[in-house]
Amino acid sequence: MANSFKISLVLKGILIAASFAMVLSLGYGLLLSISNLPESDPVFSIIFSFSIFAAALIITNKAGSKGLIYGLFIGLGFIILLLLSFGIFFSEHISLLKIGERLIFALVAGSIGGIFGVLFRRS
Repeated sequence: MANSFKISLVLKGILIAASFAMVLSLGYGLLLSISNLPESDPVFSIIFSFSIFAAALIITNKAGSKGLIYGLFIGLGFIILLLLSFGIFFSEHISLLKIGERLIFALVAGSIGGIFGVLFRRS
């Protein structure tokens, strides 16, 4: 079974997404500290979505198939990682609406990245 689902690729994708998100958030934080730009939630949503999109693109390019499935699992796994880390490091509660919004962003970004990753491999 050369095209079987590999959980190791999903875990790598989650780590890649987390790495991209940390680097981009750090860069955005530095930009905020040296400029007068206001902090905005849409920028964090873009960082969040781009990180998942890029990770799904990279992983599904390696996998060669099942782009939608890998992308969905990478997005879902990243959300779970975010919720776990938020629960460990912060005592405040996050709203269900915000969780739902992030879940939709993650699943859409992961799906699109997964599909593009498989398509770019074939072309």
